[in-house]
Amino acid sequence: MRKSRLLFTLLCGVMLTIVTNSCSDDNSGSGEWNEGANVELPSYRGFVLSEGAFGKNNSHLFYFDPAQDTIYTKDIYETQNGRKLGDTANDMLVCDGDIYIIVNVSKLLLRLNGSGVEQVRYTNFDELGEPRSMVEEDGKLYVTCYGGYVARFDAKTLTLEAKVKVDANPEQIVESDNKLYCVNSGFGLGNTMSVIDIENFNKSESVEIVTNPFGIQETDGAIFIMAYDEYYNTYISRYNSKSGKCEKIADGTKMYADDGKLYIANATTSDWVNYTTEYSIYDVKTGTTSKWNLKNAPSEMFTSVAYMIEKNPYDNSVYISLTDYVSNGKVYHFDSSDKYVGNFSAGGINPNSIAFIR
Repeated sequence: MRKSRLLFTLLCGVMLTIVTNSCSDDNSGSGEWNEGANVELPSYRGFVLSEGAFGKNNSHLFYFDPAQDTIYTKDIYETQNGRKLGDTANDMLVCDGDIYIIVNVSKLLLRLNGSGVEQVRYTNFDELGEPRSMVEEDGKLYVTCYGGYVARFDAKTLTLEAKVKVDANPEQIVESDNKLYCVNSGFGLGNTMSVIDIENFNKSESVEIVTNPFGIQETDGAIFIMAYDEYYNTYISRYNSKSGKCEKIADGTKMYADDGKLYIANATTSDWVNYTTEYSIYDVKTGTTSKWNLKNAPSEMFTSVAYMIEKNPYDNSVYISLTDYVSNGKVYHFDSSDKYVGNFSAGGINPNSIAFIR
């Protein structure tokens, strides 16, 4: 039986983050972007978020130089703030030059300035439940919370403005055509997607999709859902809004949507030690899947688990992280033509998100 290691980590309590969101590409932020920094960073910079190991309080945020693929040797969050980031950082996005991070087990929503100095934190998640994933739209953060809510926060102050009840255990969330879509895993038993109108933000529509969905991506109006099947394999479906049905398009353990394409990595194993990973691209317009030709890719990319797929919005280069779940992961850099450039240590276990500011 072909099984996915991703289910094993889920059952251990670690929910994997698939994608980093970005809403801006400048250094505006609130005030000076490097105000209060113990270490000054250059104007063009990248950040890698590693969730760490569940229960170990070892999430990390590292800064790296995108031009050189070199990483600052210390956790930039701890360096700038004098304390650790927390336990199981699930999600990160950049908006208007600020960095937003969700730390799931520690129940934190953070806003940092562009150099990693903390500005505001929200911690009152007792009723909402642990924060999981977020998306930004028009100065508001929409955060899924494991108590069965999508909560709306002011992006600058992190003031909780409103909340909408959804189904059990909401996971990933995306925005499309002024609506929010989040999948509800029910911690393995759910089979719905919640749809919320952003303008009204007072109720959610529950759409039956597939069992145990945990990931969602959107590009060019197409919505893709990742879920576990009855054999604990992960697969990807495309949601048809007209029919309300999901159609399987590929097996996959990681996905990333951008500019009408869905980038897919599929890691399989029979012994939890040795892996085979294949990479493919699904075209939204044609509905076809082809091999993703990562030119000169190191051999370990095909024998390790891909934990993150992201693009740099400034040059369309691609970053893929690998993990073994116990040691610091690596990030592999490909240019816009998918040619291998180099790699660097992520500085932490399970690197799941990357962001760029210039």
